[in-house]
Amino acid sequence: MITDSAKLSIPDERKESLARQESPKPTILIVEDEAGPREALKMILRPFFNLYAVDNAEVALQMLKERPIDLVTLDLKLPALQGTDLLREIKREHEFVEVVIITGYGSLQSALEGIRCGAAAYLLKPFNVTELIDVINKALEKKNHLDGLRDTLRTFGSLWATELDSTTACKNLGRLLEAKDQELVRHSRRVAFYASLLAEHLDLTSEDRVALQIGAFLHDIGKVGIDDRILMNPSKLSDRESELVKCHPDIGARMVSTLPLPEAVARIIRHHHEQYDGSGYPDGLQGEGIPFLARIVCLANVFDKMITNPPTQGALTIEEARQYVRQQAGILFDPRLAELFAQVV
Repeated sequence: MITDSAKLSIPDERKESLARQESPKPTILIVEDEAGPREALKMILRPFFNLYAVDNAEVALQMLKERPIDLVTLDLKLPALQGTDLLREIKREHEFVEVVIITGYGSLQSALEGIRCGAAAYLLKPFNVTELIDVINKALEKKNHLDGLRDTLRTFGSLWATELDSTTACKNLGRLLEAKDQELVRHSRRVAFYASLLAEHLDLTSEDRVALQIGAFLHDIGKVGIDDRILMNPSKLSDRESELVKCHPDIGARMVSTLPLPEAVARIIRHHHEQYDGSGYPDGLQGEGIPFLARIVCLANVFDKMITNPPTQGALTIEEARQYVRQQAGILFDPRLAELFAQVV
C-alpha cells in the first residue's frame, strides 16, 4: 500500500522533471510496514526531504521504477519479502540508490549482511533523531561524491581510446579522492609511484603498465563509501567496523566495473588485499591465483603504510620495511616480487 504523498496520481515525466527542478531537496522512500514507525519517520524527515512512504516490498520496487528516488530507509521485517532480499533487489535494479537500514531486530550478522549487500548504514530502533539525520545526510553526501566520480570516470573512460596518459588520469581522479581525504590521495600517489618503480623492472606490456598506474592510484577508491570516523581511527576499530573497512575493495571494484576502463583496473582494486598464502580478502585468493598486477599493488600498499604510519602505530624505517618485505615473501607477498622490490626500492 502507498501512503500519503505516494497516493497521488503519478505525474507525467515532464511534470516530474519540473517538480524536481523546483525542489532541490533529495527524495527519500520510506519502506516500513508498521504505521507507528512509518509516521514517526515521516514527521522527522519531512522538513528536510521530499518523501514517499510504502508498507511492502512490491510497492517499493514499483515506486523505484516510477519515481526518481535518492535514498531508501528500509525495515528488515517486511511481509512477503524480507528486507535484505529487497535490499539485494534494489541494488540489482537501482545500483545508485542509497539504502539505510532501520530495524528493531538487529544483530552483528544482519548488519554485516546489510553492508555487504550495499546498505550505506544500519540503525537500530528506537533511533536517535540527530543520528538518523546525520546518517542520511552522510549517505546522500556519499552518493553525490560517487555520482561525480562515476561521471568523471565515464569521461575518462571515453578518452581511453585517445590514449590519454596515466599522469593526466591520476591528476583528474586525484581531485575526487581529495574530496574524501587529503592523506588518502597522497597515499594513492605514493602507491602508484612504488608500483610503477617495480614495473620498470618487469616485462609488462604498455597496456598493463597503464592499467597498473590507474589501478594503483584507485586501489582505495572504495573508501569514499566508508564513514570518515572509522577511517580516521584504524587502531581503535570494533570487530564490526573492521569488517566494514574490509568491504572497500569490493565497493571500489563495483564502482569501476561498469565503466569503460580496462578490466585489469577493477581486478587490481578488488584484490589488492589478497595475500600470497591465501589469508587475505575479499576472496582469499592464493599464490598465482591472485592477479599479477594486484600482487604488485599489494606490496606497494603495505610498504607505504609501514613507512608512513605514525610512530605510535609502529612506523618502520625504509631499511626495516625492506627486511619485512623479504621476511614476508611467500606469506604476504609474491616471493619474486618481494625480492625484486627489496632490491630496487
